[in-house]
Amino acid sequence: MKNKAVFIDRDGVINKNSFDETSGLKSPSKPSEFIFLPRVIEAVKLLKKIGFKIAIVSNQPGVAFGDIKETMLTKITKKMRAKIDVDGVYYCKHHPAYTGKCICRKPKDGLLKKAANDLNVDISQSYMIGDNLTDIKAGKNCKKTFLVAFNFSTIKQIKSKGTKADYYVHDLYDAAKIIKQLGVG
Repeated sequence: MKNKAVFIDRDGVINKNSFDETSGLKSPSKPSEFIFLPRVIEAVKLLKKIGFKIAIVSNQPGVAFGDIKETMLTKITKKMRAKIDVDGVYYCKHHPAYTGKCICRKPKDGLLKKAANDLNVDISQSYMIGDNLTDIKAGKNCKKTFLVAFNFSTIKQIKSKGTKADYYVHDLYDAAKIIKQLGVG
């Protein structure tokens, strides 16, 4: 029997995005910049308690750009895993400008497929939670998708783009509560 999973984007869902005067919002480039968002630890505990595998699936093009060193990404991942129990962490470290047509960069579903294969997961019985339309598109074959959006104007703007999530939530914990209500079966 296959497992069920919750695929979770990292930046903007698990942790705060960093801000740089030149590039604007960006992924943390060192462990000190990696700051958990509120209620993330509780959300992951709830999802694990009700029987889900947890897979972090995240585009990290900063590696390709040289904004983040591979060793720092490893340290950030270690810091994250020290606080939340995840079954796998999957990164796309490519950027289309440098690597052409990789199969893992969201909105493609390569990261989800890799995680599903590694963790023996049925994607059609799993959930995707992200803060970007690329996450929702990557999760198109999941049972349900959740878009973390902090305010109504963001949701309205996102809905106007044509890709729609099944649920719009304030944070990961709100998504976890809905998943629990939907039931594991």
